[in-house]
Amino acid sequence: MKKIFPLIIFVFMILSPAFPSFELAASPNDSNVYTIVWLSDTQYYSEKYPHIFRNQMDWIVQNRDNWNIKYVVHTGDIVNRAEKKQQWVQADRMFRKLEQVSIPYGVLAGNHDLVYGKSYKMFHQYFGKDRFFTKPYYGGGYRNNRGHYDLITLGHQHFLFLYIGWHVDKDSISWMNEVLKRHSDRTAIIAVHKYLHKNGKRTLVGNRIFRNIVKKNPNVKIVLSGHYDDSELLKTKIDDDHDGTPDRIVYELLADYQGAPEGGEGFLRLLHYFPSRSKFYVRAYSPYSNKHFFFSPKKEEFWIE
Repeated sequence: MKKIFPLIIFVFMILSPAFPSFELAASPNDSNVYTIVWLSDTQYYSEKYPHIFRNQMDWIVQNRDNWNIKYVVHTGDIVNRAEKKQQWVQADRMFRKLEQVSIPYGVLAGNHDLVYGKSYKMFHQYFGKDRFFTKPYYGGGYRNNRGHYDLITLGHQHFLFLYIGWHVDKDSISWMNEVLKRHSDRTAIIAVHKYLHKNGKRTLVGNRIFRNIVKKNPNVKIVLSGHYDDSELLKTKIDDDHDGTPDRIVYELLADYQGAPEGGEGFLRLLHYFPSRSKFYVRAYSPYSNKHFFFSPKKEEFWIE
């Protein structure tokens, strides 16, 4: 029986349509699979639970090779009270861990990252353009990193990660459209703080972004957002050439774990990219609690095709 059991696991892993679970594999075990780590709404870690924030970052650094981690996305609310310097100091220390080992990452400002909900002053001080403009992956910024974009390549596929912070106005929409058109040859992933409600429908600002940016740019494939403590997925078919047949599916995601114990219980999202299939496999994981789901497998584990 001892000889047969490993064979059964191997056969199951080969035949399973889904990516092997954490119980079956410690890592993708494939250098051709690339991983994007997605963090969101870490505000309570910066305020009360820095050890959990540290655990997340240490796990990313320690598993960089195991998971072939190429990039880290943060969709806002880095801190809870933007007027409190110590929270920014904590966040700064955490992201320095990525910089020390040259792991590319991007951030944006959520509503909690603005002093009294209005001023970008502290965000600019800690995560303004000066912090990023010399990075080889940094493509450019808008109003001192109120918005910015990164250019990342996974295998032979070129990606554009486009970020915009709180208060999406006409000028920022124009800037985003200009960047998307300039890099129309790249698959675009938009990162914004508030986009989907907890019922899976778009917010007012989400609809504005969808109508004025997502729908107008055929290279947009994914939208990532936080703000509301939930996990949601909206799949929208778009007919770009107006011939009556959908040309692409846009995957609009919400992930925010701030409602979990200790401000999020260390949950993050892993986006595994399979170049041979041109697909992402998305799932949740907490290195802090070693749990695989917080909401439900249906909401937290799926393919982006």
